[in-house]
Order: sequence, then structure tokens, then C-alpha cells
Amino acid sequence: MAGDEAAARAARAARPAPAAVPARRSSLAGYVQEHDELAEASNAVVDMVQAGHLDAAEQAAHDLLARFPDVHDGYDRLGMVCEARGDHRQAAEYYRRAIAVIRNHPDNYDPGFEAVFQNLVDRLETQPDAAAG
Repeated sequence: MAGDEAAARAARAARPAPAAVPARRSSLAGYVQEHDELAEASNAVVDMVQAGHLDAAEQAAHDLLARFPDVHDGYDRLGMVCEARGDHRQAAEYYRRAIAVIRNHPDNYDPGFEAVFQNLVDRLETQPDAAAG
């Protein structure tokens, strides 16, 4: 179990920072502010998950998704919450949704970025849910 938690932490640490937010504002300052808001909100969810505040993390992840629907972070963070709860099937589904966002906005992501999430899906599909096993 400790090895699984260490592997999960290592996988999260290996994830790239939140994706750049498409410029919806006309000024560079507006873009930077929006990107900073995304990074802060996304990182706050990670902190809540790591602290074990999963209900708050789930709500914050839904808020993140509502505020920034064109980036993968909301689905990524919901996947993290589900992983922490041992709901591997739902976590894999959220990671699939992150892949869909990445594919729908290819100009916002590095080529191959979706592989990070596909690897998570592949790993989770081989593990039983905590409630089932």
C-alpha cells in the first residue's frame, strides 16, 4: 500500500504543470492573470487531495472545470480525487475526459501530452476498485 501511494505521488509529480489557458482576453496581462488563476486553483485541489480533504477537493475540481472548461485540469483533478477514494473506474473515466479535452484543443498542448493520461487509464484498468477488493 505504501508503495502504491509512493507510485501515485511520483506519477503526479511527473505530470506537467497546468496547461496554458487560451487567450480569451485581449491583453497579455489578462492572459497572465487567467493562467495564474488556473495554476493556483489547480494546485489547491492537489493540496486538498494530499491533505485528505477529498470532499472539498472534489468541489474545487468541479469549480475548476466550470471556470476553465477548455483545459484538462478539472478532469485531471477529479481523477485524482477518485484515485484517492479508491474508485479506479471513475478515475479512469475522468482521465479519458482529460484526453478528450487535449484532443479537442491540440494547439494548447504539446504533442503526445495525452499519453500521460492514457498511462494512468491503463494502470487503473488493471487495479480493482478499493470498494470491490
